[in-house]
Amino acid sequence: MPKSDVADDVIAETRQAGPVDLLIGVSGPVRASDLHQHVPGLADALQQQTGVLNTVIACPENAESETAAQDAEAPRIVRFSFAASDPTSPPWVISAAAQKALCALATELDAKACVVLHGDMGMLNPEYLRLLTQPIFEKQCDLVLPVYPSRKFEGLLNHSILAPLDRALYGKRVRYPLAPDFACSARMFQKLSEFSEMRARSEAALLWPATHAAIHNYQVCQVNVDVQHATQTEGLELSAVLTSLAGSAFAEMEVHAAYWQRVRNSQPTAISGHLAPQISNGEPVDAKPLIDSFLLGSRNLQEVWGLVLPPVTLLELKKLTRSAPEAFRMPDEVWVRIIYDFALAYRLRTINRGHLMGALTPLYLGWVASYIQEMAARSPLAAEQRFEQLARAYEEGKPYLVSRWRWPDRFNP
Repeated sequence: MPKSDVADDVIAETRQAGPVDLLIGVSGPVRASDLHQHVPGLADALQQQTGVLNTVIACPENAESETAAQDAEAPRIVRFSFAASDPTSPPWVISAAAQKALCALATELDAKACVVLHGDMGMLNPEYLRLLTQPIFEKQCDLVLPVYPSRKFEGLLNHSILAPLDRALYGKRVRYPLAPDFACSARMFQKLSEFSEMRARSEAALLWPATHAAIHNYQVCQVNVDVQHATQTEGLELSAVLTSLAGSAFAEMEVHAAYWQRVRNSQPTAISGHLAPQISNGEPVDAKPLIDSFLLGSRNLQEVWGLVLPPVTLLELKKLTRSAPEAFRMPDEVWVRIIYDFALAYRLRTINRGHLMGALTPLYLGWVASYIQEMAARSPLAAEQRFEQLARAYEEGKPYLVSRWRWPDRFNP
């Protein structure tokens, strides 16, 4: 069984308090004083709303972790540690290491369910916890993922690559497959604990609960929440973000290729909770610098793109370079084939993977520019419909991916 980094005496004391119904884990370092602002009344509310009798809250150890007296009426708070990532690692890599440790801790405590939360604790209140845990306790759901509200021009990496790719590959329509918050049943977090042990050698590997739920045919549910977490990409180079996030998705493709090649269609996933109000569009976005980056990449990266993309895609990109800026549009089928071809090149190590994802960056900026210009005058609801259209294009283009994956030489120039 996976072993957490919580002291044995703390594990023993926690077990002596009775069976753990729910482990709530925070994946980022928090001060005890901040945490205790969320704790009063939490246990009573959870008991009334979900029947949970014994709740334990787990937080990472950190330099600012001051001690605070345990309230006998509040959930027990324990501190855990996890394998230290490179401090320069992106925040989601560090969070993934904490998520793996929390799944191991839930397994060791024989908890009935586990909730993993973002470090800002935006979801640490009785109502959101009820939404996350009710499908597990009442509907035998194994994994519950939130659906966050978003502006038209936010979360585009998720909407353009991560979510539609995950849907096409594994057959589950999940809006945020790499959500920083999720809840899971005992058999789900035990499975994720096994994953943690098997992949311990790669501390940068992200945790993809939705992928593992699909592969093991576990039930997945989603809940609408009115929560927004601060962006985690601020101050980071886009190529580094793509390398970490899209690169992780490509790595998962390689591991699970035998499964996703058999998946033919996606299935809807039940969504509960009230739909969050549509968020205003925010400030207008200028597409011109993005188009300029695409054009610069087209001039400087032709040789690299030629190693990755077949001639028909290169021809489409050439046409885009000749478009007037206001008419710049990247067709969905072109974008989908680009992602599939880069995933194959990632698998084959056609070039250094860091350089490969750097070559994807101006193409991604080209897609963003195209999307911005198409959706500038349209509503947030229209943007949701646009993302659904793109997701269907990923599914329709999947036979191309399967063919290239099985016979990569067939399409080489």
